Amino acid sequence: MHGGNIYEVSRETSIPVKKILDFSSNMNDFINIKSYFVKSSDIKNYPESKLDPYNKIISNDEFDGENIMIVPGLTYIIHKFILSLSGNIIIVSPSFTEYLNAPFNGNRIILPYNIIASNPEILFYYNYSAIFIVYPDNPTGNMLPLKSLNNILRISDEKNAYIFLDESFIYFVNKRELNENDIIKKHNNIIIGRSLTKFFSIPGLRIGYIASGKENIIHLNKIAEPWRMPQFSLEYIKDLDYASMLNIPETISRERKYMIGELEKLNFKLVGRPKANFITFKIPFDGRIIKSFLEKNGIMIRTLEDYDTFGKNFIRISIKQHNKNLILIKNIKNFMSGKHE
Repeated sequence: MHGGNIYEVSRETSIPVKKILDFSSNMNDFINIKSYFVKSSDIKNYPESKLDPYNKIISNDEFDGENIMIVPGLTYIIHKFILSLSGNIIIVSPSFTEYLNAPFNGNRIILPYNIIASNPEILFYYNYSAIFIVYPDNPTGNMLPLKSLNNILRISDEKNAYIFLDESFIYFVNKRELNENDIIKKHNNIIIGRSLTKFFSIPGLRIGYIASGKENIIHLNKIAEPWRMPQFSLEYIKDLDYASMLNIPETISRERKYMIGELEKLNFKLVGRPKANFITFKIPFDGRIIKSFLEKNGIMIRTLEDYDTFGKNFIRISIKQHNKNLILIKNIKNFMSGKHE
């Protein structure tokens, strides 16, 4: 189960989609999505298969072009890459559900974030061909300490194993520590995965990329389809405006602090140390009850009963603009004061 099922909620509640506040998915609420019209030529012609001209644009010149591979959403390459592996893979939990859903011919080993963060040397006891880490993770927004990440890189180097670092939410992080460009030049076994879906709020366009060593990029291109990107998505890449987004991580940090403060007053217990555009709480009742109440009032949140490490009394809330956050807080207070009875 993912968040963002806004059309289903609209049908069930008879509330128009445009009037529903969706706190269940983690799209960027601090961006004005530009109008875009698909040209007939983008539909009637085959899209480009040589994507080199777009490589440095999509990464905002953070990486060299030869170290980039553009993909139709990160889920696409997650499935392709996992299917190409064998033996054991390690998934650091909590994680994106597609790491568990992707077809795989080997064994998945699930290791909790807290163990890996505090004792990465435990990896010496495992044989694995790849380890998958979401950075920051979902749904808590935790980020592995840099020291732990460096130890994982060192150990995986010795085992000749890949590290897949899923940075789908990295653009929301204020004051980032890791220099990914340096990392991929020093370590041949690391693959950085990024989705632009969340930050640019364009899930319908399916745009993402991976950054890695040149040999890995060549290998991954071989297992991908030649016309994997629609031309209208490639045209959208040309106009990506990173400069206008520079202040967004700081704004989200401020709103996140406000939301945490307000909800902790209601006996909601914060989980982890969130760095992304969402927060997870443990609440003193079944989250599905408040979810149902909020949906009837045109507000969606994400319950976490489908996560093994969480349960029905955990909820995740995305960070939105202040006026929308106020509406959510007001409705939660109404619920807590018994006005839902």
